[in-house]
Amino acid sequence: MSRPLLDVKNLRKSYGKQVVCDDISFVVGEGEHIALIGRNGAGKSTLLNMLMGIEEPDAGTVQLMPWTKLGMVAQHDILPGDVTTEEYCSAISGKPTWDVRKLAAKFGLHGTDLEKPPTALSGGYQMRVKIVAMLLCDPNLLLLDEPVNYLDLPTLLLLERFLADYEGSFIMTAHDREFLQNTCTSTFEIERALLTQYPGTVEEYFVWKEEQLEFLRRNNKRVSREMAHHQEFVNRFQYKASQASRAQSKIKHIEKLRRSIVAIKKDLSTTRIVIPTPVIVPGIAVRVEKLSIGYGDKVIGSNISFTFNRGEKVVIAGENGKGKSTLLKTLAGILEPIEGSVKWWHRADIGYYDQKTDATLIPSETVLQYLTRLSPPMASGERILMMAGNFLFRGDDLEKTTSVLSGGERARLCLAGMLLHEHSVLILDEPTNHLDVETAESLASALKEYGGTVLFVSHARTFVNALAERIYEIRGGTVRHYVGTYEDYVRDLESIMDTDDVAVLPKELSDDAEARSLRRQVLKEKQRLAERMQLQIEKHDKEKSAILAYFFENPTDYSPEKNRRLSELDDELGRFEHQWLVLCEEIEMLKAVK
Repeated sequence: MSRPLLDVKNLRKSYGKQVVCDDISFVVGEGEHIALIGRNGAGKSTLLNMLMGIEEPDAGTVQLMPWTKLGMVAQHDILPGDVTTEEYCSAISGKPTWDVRKLAAKFGLHGTDLEKPPTALSGGYQMRVKIVAMLLCDPNLLLLDEPVNYLDLPTLLLLERFLADYEGSFIMTAHDREFLQNTCTSTFEIERALLTQYPGTVEEYFVWKEEQLEFLRRNNKRVSREMAHHQEFVNRFQYKASQASRAQSKIKHIEKLRRSIVAIKKDLSTTRIVIPTPVIVPGIAVRVEKLSIGYGDKVIGSNISFTFNRGEKVVIAGENGKGKSTLLKTLAGILEPIEGSVKWWHRADIGYYDQKTDATLIPSETVLQYLTRLSPPMASGERILMMAGNFLFRGDDLEKTTSVLSGGERARLCLAGMLLHEHSVLILDEPTNHLDVETAESLASALKEYGGTVLFVSHARTFVNALAERIYEIRGGTVRHYVGTYEDYVRDLESIMDTDDVAVLPKELSDDAEARSLRRQVLKEKQRLAERMQLQIEKHDKEKSAILAYFFENPTDYSPEKNRRLSELDDELGRFEHQWLVLCEEIEMLKAVK
């Protein structure tokens, strides 16, 4: 057995009448990678805060071994604004500048980032700083509370690789099931203030949990049948002298069987998200032409042009700080374009969800008061209560003030407030931040069923894979349409990251072999992209031919929808063919280099 790093005994914690931890005990040994899961408000962050010493338990003990060195990343750590990022990391860890820069580079923090104060960086980059500062201290036990919040996909993949290969131990919460699955080998679940421990991945745990529940159901059913059989004997013979002793024995056995029946608790309520959709006719949802975005005179992205149709589900991908949120705000009409135009269809009604959920909350308001304030003028009380219930706010929860809600509960409340309106377009900036796994996946299903247009930014791969139909990426100061699935996009990004690892090596460490390796990786990525683009061209050609054949066979038939689709196909084919030709030229150039 590995050496213990952390010993937790009989931990209890409650807030008023709400018990969040009830007699929890566990030991964490060396090399354990633990996923901590549970519903929003179940007590995950509270448990981690007690392990970190931020909160005091009502009872029980948390003991760190003498050889344990703790590393922590909490959701709400405050970074300084009066020193540079490099100075902060060096001061926290006691490591020299070279070590700071070396590790920071692995998480995409380079010269200009390190020279700024941490508070001057974006939310995602601030989380990178917290992770780097923690890792520089060489901990052997990490406590990570939603470290993936605000991380862009490249940093998330870097963190995933690091944690999967990490020789130390960690306990981590995260809303992305795929991230937990790829990094954790054990699972802890907090449910109804109790802790269940399982020596396997999150997916294996859910299968085991359902199997255990099914076993209890079958066992209880078998015991009930046996009780009924014995009860039949008792009913027939308990008053007959010849069988009285046997009847009494049966009664005692029935009582023993009754005690063996395990009470199966009612399943916890699940988020049932229903998104109202107004009547939407087919057509183009938005046309963006030669758009430049930014703040004031500062241009973040330019020459942005695209169109997509009503009802499409579109993800905007790209690194943090490159303009994803700025683009969403510009499309939502919150920011004015610096140049170019954004033209929505005339009946577009846009609902916008900001990743900073606290913006619309008033601490003294109750849940019901908040939803009433944000609801449409003619919304009935029944509709407001139904939406609250859909997001698990029922009974006493409606009277909670927003100040006492957990991060996930606040996110659920803000989503409920927005979805009270019948929007035909939803623009969502990181909607899964702070949500538990079940709620995030329920939201993806609801958005998939929703008949309107969804434009969103998210780095939760399970969520994006379930929802996205089209991918646009912000890179190099503009937006490009990525041809392929989101899984293809993630694989290509990993390939680029491997390439970048070679590219950022100091010149004195580089040689011809590394340069050739770099070219080979870039060549493979472009070849894969060209193949997928060729498939898209063939698919569009086939659809175009089918429409033209229809018109040839039905020359008098007037079909506005088919005419519109034919025009779209011509535009998309022209764009794909141009991109394919450019790729072919680049591939030939790379092949020509010796």
